[in-house]
Amino acid sequence: MNDPNLAVRPDFSSDDFAEARLQLTSDTVDDGQAARILATLWDIQNAKDIRRWNAHREEEDQMARALAEQEAEEAAQKQRRLREEAEAALAEERKKNKAKYAPKGEYCELYFFTNDGLAEAEAFNPSVDDEALTLLKADNGQHIWVPASNTRDKSSVIRDEDLTWEQFGEASVRLLEAMREHEWQEDRIEMHVKFWTALETHPWRRSPLTLLKRALLLYQSQQRQRWHRAIGMAQAFSLAKLNIGVLNDAREEIHARERNEQLENLRQVSTPLPPPSPSLPFS
Repeated sequence: MNDPNLAVRPDFSSDDFAEARLQLTSDTVDDGQAARILATLWDIQNAKDIRRWNAHREEEDQMARALAEQEAEEAAQKQRRLREEAEAALAEERKKNKAKYAPKGEYCELYFFTNDGLAEAEAFNPSVDDEALTLLKADNGQHIWVPASNTRDKSSVIRDEDLTWEQFGEASVRLLEAMREHEWQEDRIEMHVKFWTALETHPWRRSPLTLLKRALLLYQSQQRQRWHRAIGMAQAFSLAKLNIGVLNDAREEIHARERNEQLENLRQVSTPLPPPSPSLPFS
């Protein structure tokens, strides 16, 4: 069914409707009156169609909103369930290895709390500066933290903004447990819970556009680094509530990166024309 709001009333005085007018003409109704009657009947029917159409669209919109809310709630429940399962597993692991994870309050890449990062536990490429720490495995098998400037192999480390969402989920759960183990302030732990939950349930997280998903991860990386640098300073802030302006800046940064990558790819595949051949001399 086409949208009746866009329908245009026909010209009932035209020859196309001569037979219809003839059915209405009588001693008291002439041809012009018959055309007006047809127009009135059309208006009445169109008004009914518009009411039905609008009611149907409103019902569809309500269903779409309900579905979006349900998906958001299911995503939040899944994240909480994964967090609880990981916390239970880490509680058992903590009994075996007490010297693990991050020292209190220090910034470190999420990569070290992913499955791959914990397995490798060797080096990373800090995206802030050499004041960040890196996790290394000592000869006795224990994990220790050293300045990033002392590391050698940095090629295997994945920056926060380049993690997959699965890796992000692994790392956020483990880092929260590490914060509790190392007795972080409870309000800071709760702030990170709200921060990462807000990212997981943000509409961009479910967007089909990879750009928007990447923007959320870039925002997470940048804001967490800024938060650590601002601890104890007048510029200190909370991560709990997403900063829309900074989030939009992250989206534009990702968009600019993708555009530059596309231009670079075009330059690489472009083949310059060969120089013209020299003219042959006359014999």
